[in-house]
Amino acid sequence: MKRTITAVLLLLGAIATAQAGTAEQYRDMIRPHGHKRPNAVLQAASRACYAKTGASRYRLDTPAFKQCMLGHGYRWLYTYTVRARSNGVSIPDSPTYPDNTPPAAPTPAPVQPPPDPTTGMPIPGYSY
Repeated sequence: MKRTITAVLLLLGAIATAQAGTAEQYRDMIRPHGHKRPNAVLQAASRACYAKTGASRYRLDTPAFKQCMLGHGYRWLYTYTVRARSNGVSIPDSPTYPDNTPPAAPTPAPVQPPPDPTTGMPIPGYSY
């Protein structure tokens, strides 16, 4: 009985760890507003930093790894949790934007003074 319970718990633990993971988000500091560098450049930089620092790809990035990536022109922004969908495709919890900034809010239209009821023209010197 104990073996059955232990096996079930191990199986449930394996399923739980397979459903979620973490990922790191880096910002390109060399061309932040221009054309993005190819993803191959980011991958080459991360491979070089993993080899240099001995960090693991399956654990959170270490401060030495982040400093190495900064030397390659990529600044660490944040860590986020990635959950797997039922079809096996991983999706991030929070949305990501191409330049790592959310879209700007629309600019409100300028306020116009009310028209003079007698002439229909704006009232001179009237302000809110």
